[in-house]
Amino acid sequence: MRLLLRGESAVWALLVCLSVAMAAASLGYGITKEGGQVGPGFLPLVSGAVLAVLSAACLLQSVRRTAPDEDTDPARIRTLWTVFAMLFVALLLVPLTGFLVAFGLLVFAVSAFVEKQRIVPAAGVAVAATLVIYAVFVLFLAVPLPGGLLGVGGDG
Repeated sequence: MRLLLRGESAVWALLVCLSVAMAAASLGYGITKEGGQVGPGFLPLVSGAVLAVLSAACLLQSVRRTAPDEDTDPARIRTLWTVFAMLFVALLLVPLTGFLVAFGLLVFAVSAFVEKQRIVPAAGVAVAATLVIYAVFVLFLAVPLPGGLLGVGGDG
C-alpha cells in the first residue's frame, strides 16, 4: 500500500511541474493585449496556476498520509495515470489539430474510456464542452486559441 501512495505522490508532483511550466510558458504569449484586453497567454497562466495550487495541495495530502488510506487502490492510481497520459497526448495534438479539437478529443476520451459513458453521450459532452470553451474564450473574451495546422480555433 505504501508503494501506491508513492505512485500517487509522483503523479501529483509531475502534475505540479507540468502546470507550473504551462503557467511560465504562457508569459511568452502575452497576458494582456492593447487596451487591457485579455491576451492569449491569460488562460494558460490562470489554469496553470490554479492547477499547480490544487495539485500541490493534493501532493501535500498524499505525502502527509502516514497510514495507508482505504480509498487508495490500484484502480484509482491507474485512472490518475490514464488521465495524465491523455492530457499529455492532447497537449501534443494542439500544434497539429488546434486547441479546440484537442480539447474536444480529450473530453471525449475521458468521458468514453475513463468514465465509461456510451459513445453518443460522450460525444455530446465533448461537443458541448468545446462549444462552451469557444463561446467563452473566442467569442466573449476575444482570446484567439491556437489553431494548429488545421487552423481551427479563432487564431488570428
